[in-house]
Amino acid sequence: MARLGSALSTAIVIGVGIITFIGLTIGLGLGGIADIFLQLTVITVAITVLIGIFNLVVVHLGRVFGRGKPFSQRINSLILVASAIAVMVLGILERTGSLTGSPSPTTVLLEGVQLSIESALAGLVLFALVYGAYRLMRRRVTGSGLLFTFVLLLILTGALPFSTPGMRLVVTIRDWLLAVPVSAGARGILLGIALAVTVAGARILIGQDRSYRD
Repeated sequence: MARLGSALSTAIVIGVGIITFIGLTIGLGLGGIADIFLQLTVITVAITVLIGIFNLVVVHLGRVFGRGKPFSQRINSLILVASAIAVMVLGILERTGSLTGSPSPTTVLLEGVQLSIESALAGLVLFALVYGAYRLMRRRVTGSGLLFTFVLLLILTGALPFSTPGMRLVVTIRDWLLAVPVSAGARGILLGIALAVTVAGARILIGQDRSYRD
């Protein structure tokens, strides 16, 4: 019975994958069915996100009201739960039309709070990179370490607001580094991700990868 269920689940996954692939690439009258499958996928992902939010709130409520938890941990969990509930309530009120404004409250929260926090965290990356270069060069001087430190100093120096001829040369070199090597590396990573997704999808279509049953 277990083997029959395994074979049935494998057949369903392979069939849905083939129909979706044909409907999105060739068509053959399967475009509508492929769209339905994609809509079901979106609904499933949305339900998964809701379950994740619910689990997050429950876990942090347990930390708030649990025994033996440090006071700082309780405060952090309480702030997280209150913020999550407040944002969800504001979003629901905006969707129902009960709360209006220009800009909307959720937009104010996004631009005034989240973007500010993300900018502060991005600023901390500077200190992390500088400290990492210092630790790297202190431990052992290598060619890769020198290259990393040189490029880091070049990028940081090129971001300074000066307009001297030397600085313009540094800015030109920095722009070239960002446009050519960094862009090439990012595209290589994206190509690797795309190939990995393609291989994983092909393994599922031929029934070799059955992790969806676990």
